[in-house]
Parts: sequence; structure tokens; C-alpha cells
Amino acid sequence: MKIRKIETKDLRCLSELYISVFSIPPWNEYWECDWAEERLTWIFNSQSSCGYLATINSEIIEAILGHFIPFKGEKGFEILEFFVSHKYQKQGIGSKLLHQLEYELKANGYNFISLLTAKDSEAESFYLRKDYQINEKLELLNKEF
Repeated sequence: MKIRKIETKDLRCLSELYISVFSIPPWNEYWECDWAEERLTWIFNSQSSCGYLATINSEIIEAILGHFIPFKGEKGFEILEFFVSHKYQKQGIGSKLLHQLEYELKANGYNFISLLTAKDSEAESFYLRKDYQINEKLELLNKEF
């Protein structure tokens, strides 16, 4: 497995992987490739973004993307997307990519990472095993139009 920074040329392939991951349980979301590519491109092009991907035999198997967020004089990083091909889940590959991101952020003076994920999900369990904590002071609120 090789880990490297995401490049613009990777975004279309990442969009296809994104759709394959989020279209089946537990997410069951409907995505069109243009929507996924628009989202990943926006994240990739956002101010102070950072993203890594992992490949096996030149096949992109996972990615993590987010951006810098300042908070009360500290440097934070918000993970906006993290997805692993179903074929490679539960093999420790996602842990390696998350570790790489954490290593780079610490080396560059970041103080914390934040993210949103589905409550009571395998994704939440994954982060809790990696010493992430649930913030009891915050709650996600939505209003649909």
C-alpha cells in the first residue's frame, strides 16, 4: 500500500470510489458522479485543504480530505470526507491513512481534529477506537427547505 497527497487528477476516480462506498449500507445514499466530483473538488480547492489517498497496485482504495479551521487561537483540522473501498474495509488500511494525516498535522503544529459522522455506526466506533471523543456540548442541527 502506498499513501500520497491527493492531486487534481485524482478527483474523478475518487468520485467513483466515493459513490461506491456511500451507495450501500450503512449509508444507502444516492449520488451522481458529477455531484460527488463537485463536492470533492470543492473540499480539495478550499483554503488550507489537505487530503491523502492510498493505493494498492495503482488502484485508489481510500481517501481522507478536509481543511484547516482556526478556533480560539488554535489550529484545527476538520475531516470532511473519509472513505475506504468496501473490499479493503476492516483490514487496518483506514487506520494507516488516518494515522498519516494525524502525523502530518501534529508535525505542522495542529492542535486538534474534528469531524461529523453517523451516530451509533461502524464509523463512529472506528473513531472512538482511535481515541476520538464525542463532544457532548455540540449537536448537529439541520433545516431542510
